[in-house]
Amino acid sequence: MNRFEPRIEVAVARVRAEVARLHKLLVRGGLATWTSGVVSGRVPDSELFVIKPGGLDHSELAPDNMVLVDLDGNVVDGTPGAEHPPTRGVTVHAALYRHSDDIGGVVHTHSPYATAFALRGESVPAVSTTVADEFGGPVPLLPYTGPDAEVAREVAAVLDAQPSRAVLLERHGAYAVGERPRDAVRAAVLLEDAARAVQLARATGADIRPLDTGDIARIRDRRLRVDAERRAAERDAELATAGSYPTSRPGSTRTGGETGSWTTPGSIGSTPDNDVRTNTQ
Repeated sequence: MNRFEPRIEVAVARVRAEVARLHKLLVRGGLATWTSGVVSGRVPDSELFVIKPGGLDHSELAPDNMVLVDLDGNVVDGTPGAEHPPTRGVTVHAALYRHSDDIGGVVHTHSPYATAFALRGESVPAVSTTVADEFGGPVPLLPYTGPDAEVAREVAAVLDAQPSRAVLLERHGAYAVGERPRDAVRAAVLLEDAARAVQLARATGADIRPLDTGDIARIRDRRLRVDAERRAAERDAELATAGSYPTSRPGSTRTGGETGSWTTPGSIGSTPDNDVRTNTQ
């Protein structure tokens, strides 16, 4: 018996595949090693999200061992991956999804350069057009706090108070959110790039002054217009292909005649590992 209606089954499968793939991009970009670094993704039109299992290194991750949880962070029994506990920090991810329906993806990293700023207790300044474009100003620093429920409340409050979709947690690392998991990963990647660039520039002894607030606003406004146009084009494309993707119930036949599990249809897993840094301007 299937646990969810077909459209949710397909949505779960898509998010499983995407979250598994995006973890590879964290490793490729130098943002994660061993078991560190977590990506999660909301399942559209549901009270569910997919997150990395705890205790597995990145080489072991695959769509069918991603963990499906509800918005309280409870594992959905009887689904692939349910034999694994979700990664530590699932409470923070769940709370952020509950906090805002606009959050569709959450990333947590201990990437070296961003974490170096967090260890110094310093925000990443808006000294480059990349920071202005992606974050709309400095990437803020949240004083270290705990436990996870308090971390989530503080991160949510900081996200609400300013435009940056990334936050540094003092002495710990970074959180980033986005409309989709890919958007959250892009924010984490560009945060690391920005932190690295500032660090390298400072090593030369250069006096790096922040961008003027008016310039930041103009750069950010342009980015928001481009993003709005992209989302409109994507919605149009989705409407044009609505209904063309078949359900993925056990043994059901998909286009081309192949069959597969309702949670991990094979055709989804073949998505190319495109660089998340494309189309950032």
